[in-house]
Amino acid sequence: MATTPDRLYIDYDDRDVYKKLADELDLFKGTTTKEQFLFTMAIGFKHRTRIPLVKKENWFLKKDMKPDDEALVNAVALADARSVDILSDAGAVFKIAEEYAHAGLAILHDKVGTGQFGTFSKRFEGELSDILQHPSLKDMQHDE
Repeated sequence: MATTPDRLYIDYDDRDVYKKLADELDLFKGTTTKEQFLFTMAIGFKHRTRIPLVKKENWFLKKDMKPDDEALVNAVALADARSVDILSDAGAVFKIAEEYAHAGLAILHDKVGTGQFGTFSKRFEGELSDILQHPSLKDMQHDE
C-alpha cells in the first residue's frame, strides 16, 4: 500500500540556488520556501519543462500548504497528466510539481545569472497583465 507523502522536495543542489536568489532578488526576499517552490513550479510549468530530481532534499511539509496551494499543485499535475486519475496519486502529483519547480529554478537562475532578470520580471508582469485582460476573466470581474 502506497503512503501519502507528507512533504515536497527539491533537488539537493537547488538549496544553495534558492538561498542565493532569496539574498539577491527582491521578489524572493521575505518569502517562504513554499512560496519560492510554487513560483519556480509555475515558471517550469509555463515553459513546459520538467527535470527529474537527482538527490531529494526536504523543502517544506504538506501541512504548510493552504487549500489554494494544493489546488495550484493539483492543477499543474492535472494539466500535465491530462487525466483526472492523477489526482488519486499524491506521490505522482508531488513528483510532477517537484520536477517543474526544479526546471523553473534552473530557468530563473539562468535569467538572473545572465542579467536578464529585469527583462524577465517585466515580461512576466506583462504576461500576467495579458492574462488578466483575457475576455474570459473580464466576465468574472465586477466593479464594487
